[in-house]
Amino acid sequence: MKAKDRHQLKQDEFAQTAVRVAGQLRENRNRVVTIVGIAAVVLAIGGGYYFWTQSREDKAGVLLGDASSIRESAIAPPSTLPGVGQAPNTYPTEQARGEAAIKAYQQVVSNYPSSAAAVAARYEIAATELELGRFSEAEAGFRDVIAQKREPYSSTARLGLAETLMAAGRNDDAIKLLTDLSAERDGPLPVDSVLIQLARANAKAGKSQDARAAYKRVVDEFSDSQYAADARQALAAIN
Repeated sequence: MKAKDRHQLKQDEFAQTAVRVAGQLRENRNRVVTIVGIAAVVLAIGGGYYFWTQSREDKAGVLLGDASSIRESAIAPPSTLPGVGQAPNTYPTEQARGEAAIKAYQQVVSNYPSSAAAVAARYEIAATELELGRFSEAEAGFRDVIAQKREPYSSTARLGLAETLMAAGRNDDAIKLLTDLSAERDGPLPVDSVLIQLARANAKAGKSQDARAAYKRVVDEFSDSQYAADARQALAAIN
């Protein structure tokens, strides 16, 4: 078949198809209109759901910001003058500030449990518990965030968990966790930050050679790291 004839055939096939589709649309006009209407409703619902969820995330984010402001508030002893109370936006002790921050973070979790802000709030609660020396509560909190499997919170919570285990004197458990993390070179955590923690955990456990190996990796593999200077000093002290 010549190219001209093939081209003409294609045109005829296209014309026939167009006529057939047009006829079907006329015959099923009501059905088509209904389908279009349903599609419009679905899109409207989807758009409404998006804006509803976005609105919830925004509100959750505001609460999270308020809680973080409390956690970063200044510590100021109460005035000894009669009738003068605590200065606004300050707390008399770290304990009082931590308790207030935890309460505020819990509001985020309670009001918007499925939001990303709630995951961040759970992490901050665990971190605050750690600061207050409540190792059991901190461990449970970090493990809860890890179970959420939402990055970067889950991976960061593994570092927090390792720090908690170290603080509780469970150095071997911390070392195992950090060793696993240091092998995840494509993970969300910077390997140099994991290695410096691993080195410190080994040093705390009295494993000087393992600590030296971790510090050396920081120096050799991440010479531009913010931890490189600390690693060099630690190596000099070990040697």
